Formats: sequence, C-alpha cells, structure tokens
Amino acid sequence: MTDAELTARLRANLWDFKSLQARGGPLRMLDLPGVRAFALPDHPDMRFQQQVMYEDARALAEALAPLEAWYREQDVPVWRVPVYPGETLAEGPLARAGYRPEDAIPAMGLTLSHPPPPHLPRGLILEHPESMDEVLALNALCYGQENAGYFEDWRVQLRPSSQLHAVLVREGDRPLAGAVSFERGDTAGIYLVATHPAARNRGLGALVMHCLHADAAARGRTVAVLQASDMGYGLYQRLGYRDAGGWTNWVRHAR
Repeated sequence: MTDAELTARLRANLWDFKSLQARGGPLRMLDLPGVRAFALPDHPDMRFQQQVMYEDARALAEALAPLEAWYREQDVPVWRVPVYPGETLAEGPLARAGYRPEDAIPAMGLTLSHPPPPHLPRGLILEHPESMDEVLALNALCYGQENAGYFEDWRVQLRPSSQLHAVLVREGDRPLAGAVSFERGDTAGIYLVATHPAARNRGLGALVMHCLHADAAARGRTVAVLQASDMGYGLYQRLGYRDAGGWTNWVRHAR
C-alpha cells in the first residue's frame, strides 16, 4: 500500500470520527462543499481541536472566507488547516489568506495481520469496557490539567458501538492504559492512546495496541492508521507502523 493510499484512508477515517464527535458533544462543525471545519469554543486555546479538513484544494480555496467568518463567530483565536503530503495547490490560497505553516503531524499506517492473542502479564486485566469513561479519564490525566475539561466533556457523548471500540488494561481497580479504534470500511483509526504516568515503561502501550490490532483484524479490518504524537512515534515505529508523511499545519491567527 502506498503512502498516498494510507493518507487517504486516514483522512476519510478522521473525517468521520470528528463528525461523530460533533453529534451532540461540545465540538461544533461547519459543513461546506468539500470542507468540514471543527471548533471547540469552550476550549479555544486547544489549537489541535480547531481544525479544517478538505477534499481538494479548490474546495478549500472557495471555503476560506466563510471559514474565517465562522471561526471568528465562535470566538476561536487560532485554527489550523492540515495540508496533506504532496498537495502543494492548497498552499498558495492559504498563504494569500494569511495562513502560515508552523509544524507537522506524522501520519502512520500498518497492514494488519492475525497474530496470536498478546501475552497478558500476571496481575493485569484486559477489558473491552462498555463505556469510554476510564479511557477518557486516562487521556485527561496524561495530557495535562488544562485539557482535563475537554476529555470530561466527552465522557457522556462517546460510547462503544459497531464502529467505535475501546480497550482498557487495569491492575485491580486501577486503569493503567487504554485506547480506541474507530472503524470505517476495512480501516481502523487509532485514537486516544494513553498510559497512566506511573505505569509507563512497562510495555502497556504496546499491549493495548496489539489488542486493538488483533480485535480489528478479527472484525475484518486490514489496515490501521493514526496520527502520531512525539511521545508515541517511537512506539508506533516499533510496532511496524510506516510514516506516510507529515500533515503540515497551516495556522491562521485571528488576533
């Protein structure tokens, strides 16, 4: 599978995952022809969540003026447009509209196989929870107190379903690591990967990922895709993920 194919799968999966989040939760969505914009006005400083996705450069160029007006209405001071590898036609319109490239997020993909069940160390329990609460609570713990409210907002909105599946590793009553898989077609998008700070360097992140992969493969998925943080990049490489190229964030500052 080519890097372009992996990028296309991640784009489609993330498009649907963000749209799911916008159904009744705090995330707001603007749906324009070929473009979807997402805003989190309750947490305006969370730049990662103020995001525009597009199907092609022409649709993006035509949407830039209404996008700016909408983000200003939401009182969001900064938002971003991730430009996918090789899509240079988007850069000119963005630059003319006042956007500037600032950083990039690696897109990664893995062809799934049917491995044996992962070994579970003694004392650990592997669960497929009926709610996302503890996975989200782990993310709130790992990504800073300033972001805790964001994850708290999703504890009622996101629930496991035929598309959304959660994995949790606990020790006794204590959740140690977790993540979710959002599945679209034959592709599993991996999100919300987190390990309790006191339980790191025990291989629990890899254990959670192996469980997600095995479960997704058993459901007929053939590819896993994700966006990698700096902290997670090395883990995903060791698990066999291939870097399909960075999504460059073109950022617009309203003030």
